[in-house]
Amino acid sequence: MPEKLTRREFGYDAAAVVLGGAMVLPVAIAAGSTEQQQRATRMKDACNFQSSFMTWDFPYTKDPRPHARHNIPHGNLARIDLDALIDVIDENTGESERFVLIAPCRTEWVYAEDRLFQIPSAEYRNIYSLTEERGIRQSLTDDGTRSTGHPVTDNFRSLKIDIKTYAQTRLLKTPTEIVKATAENQPLIGRTEIREPGTKRRFVLEYPIRTMNFQPKTDSFQVDTGPILMPDFGVKAEKPIDRLQMAFVAYNRLDRAEFLIRRPTPVTNEDGKELCKVLHYSESREIPAKTEILAGGGAV
Repeated sequence: MPEKLTRREFGYDAAAVVLGGAMVLPVAIAAGSTEQQQRATRMKDACNFQSSFMTWDFPYTKDPRPHARHNIPHGNLARIDLDALIDVIDENTGESERFVLIAPCRTEWVYAEDRLFQIPSAEYRNIYSLTEERGIRQSLTDDGTRSTGHPVTDNFRSLKIDIKTYAQTRLLKTPTEIVKATAENQPLIGRTEIREPGTKRRFVLEYPIRTMNFQPKTDSFQVDTGPILMPDFGVKAEKPIDRLQMAFVAYNRLDRAEFLIRRPTPVTNEDGKELCKVLHYSESREIPAKTEILAGGGAV
């Protein structure tokens, strides 16, 4: 699919934000409510998730575990796909902040000669903003603790989020248009806005639609996709990154959405006795929402 030649990059290694090729504002300022970040939130073009990445540069750090087998005397860089975006917007102040969910991988021994996967294995899955990261990895069982965000400078020499958008983005306004674009195998992107009850804070979720049910005879459609990032209104943490949760989303109309949220979930035996807890998509919640379905790429 055609892409714009320019791209939006965020990074702190150059003490500035690179935005469309122009250097603007030191990162310490850009992390707050800047004109550039608010402009990003109002961006109309859909994210091309297949061409958008998070890249970090990790310096050499000795692993204290006696069995560690990393071979990274010069450190390591990793480029990882993005699964979803979320913009947190405070209408009282006009401030906005963008977070991304990276695609998962498994824990590994980097550049080892053999036996690359760590056993027991865990999931490497994080949320990032320009200045913060939060690990939301999953092991075999849930230990009952909830992770919190911390500065990316704790771990990395640099970090950038490179978001590319489609050269052409078209809003699909009717079920007929949605069904037609689906049948033609056009890339589909969902953009769902939800509001926090009792506040002036809203959240704009953007994600690739990986599964779309559709029936041309009745102009019916139903999205079922994820994982995405959504706000957890039950968490009263101060920092927005600590209030985000992974979920799947389903809907067959554009004014409401049902979320299947990842929660600590008991595993029981046949007598109902709890054996352990795992992180599983186990809580279903319907939330008023406003969704746009976008087609990316060439014109229809």
